[in-house]
Amino acid sequence: MRNLGRLLLWLGLLALAGCGTPAVPYDRSTAGDIKTIGLITPRYPDRAYVILASTVGQSFGLIGALVDAGMRSSRESSFASLLASQRYSAPDVFEAQLVAALQAQGYTVEKIAVTRDRQQFLTDYHFPTDVHVDAYLDCISGGYGYIAAGITSEAAYRPIFHIACKLLRVADGAILMRDSVIYNPVNPKGGFVSLPPDPTYQFVDFDTLMGDPPRAIAGLNDAATKTAQAVGTLLH
Repeated sequence: MRNLGRLLLWLGLLALAGCGTPAVPYDRSTAGDIKTIGLITPRYPDRAYVILASTVGQSFGLIGALVDAGMRSSRESSFASLLASQRYSAPDVFEAQLVAALQAQGYTVEKIAVTRDRQQFLTDYHFPTDVHVDAYLDCISGGYGYIAAGITSEAAYRPIFHIACKLLRVADGAILMRDSVIYNPVNPKGGFVSLPPDPTYQFVDFDTLMGDPPRAIAGLNDAATKTAQAVGTLLH
């Protein structure tokens, strides 16, 4: 049931990216003197996702869903082992690229380390730190990894990366920017920044994905990098 719950959480976060809370575009000219951004430790899932968005098991009610969840857990464990063997961390890449993207926009970036136990924006932005910043950037990831739309030969595994983010002014807590970025959205209805996947990184099935670690990691790296760059562009 835990794996089924994680799948529902993932799908729910993707749905929320396109509806509900409206985006707040950043207006640098009226935001105030924002020079230094405090990048709060982003929140990510425990490991990369490997999702089949539509499977045969979904036609068989709860039992089918539990079987699917077990198979997904097995795929994700295998993929986690692949990433560990290559010493690769998509969250680390995302954070490094985000810092670089913000610096390219002319900001100074200070990292603010926090421990987070929920995939939600923080509710308290008072931190015991001596670092002076003008705004806080809070980022949470709905998930990252690989996803296939179905089990047909046309539904290849492609990398995916989701980030929701908001920028708050320290002086008064005003939200200066709020948006979501999704690399390879499953249901691109709008309401968020949509990034198309690079066709170089697609795999006809999970065995093919696992059989080509360099390209599998390159695809995930592309997703993490372009997502981070897109977040930086939101603050131009």
